[in-house]
Amino acid sequence: MKQKGIMIELTSLLDVILIMLFFVMMQSSQQSENYREKADEEIAAAQAQTEQVKKELDIEKQREQMLKDALTGFEGGELYELKINFDDMSDVLVLSFGGKELDRLGFEQTDEIERAVMSIEIPEGSAVLAAVIYDGNKVLYRDMESIRAALDRLSKENDNIYIGYIDTSTK
Repeated sequence: MKQKGIMIELTSLLDVILIMLFFVMMQSSQQSENYREKADEEIAAAQAQTEQVKKELDIEKQREQMLKDALTGFEGGELYELKINFDDMSDVLVLSFGGKELDRLGFEQTDEIERAVMSIEIPEGSAVLAAVIYDGNKVLYRDMESIRAALDRLSKENDNIYIGYIDTSTK
């Protein structure tokens, strides 16, 4: 008599294994798609940030060129001066550009000082270098403070105006 071996039916086991294999493949495919979408979002955000940095860099390059042009003009005598002169009658502020007188003002005329400086034709995209020239031994502190306050308001409103103060006193 021949003995028959044990017969194991593997068909159902293979079905379960294949189903699990398909499930794992579907999950990994979904995860890779999620990772791809996340990576695309991060790339888009990085590109937007890069564009913003490029714009800021261009603005800084324009500002640098403005200052370079202003300094070149300064070398050629193009400087706005607010000079305090002393006459026999009264003290006077003289606004001039490149040695040419533009306006004469009184110390107490803070609004007039702002108006006179604002009336200067500043070309678009250029910087202005200005100097306040005064004798610290003759000018009163309160007068200088009113002038400084007017010019500080002006320079805060306009990023392209740079003001320096020159005291000609010998102290």
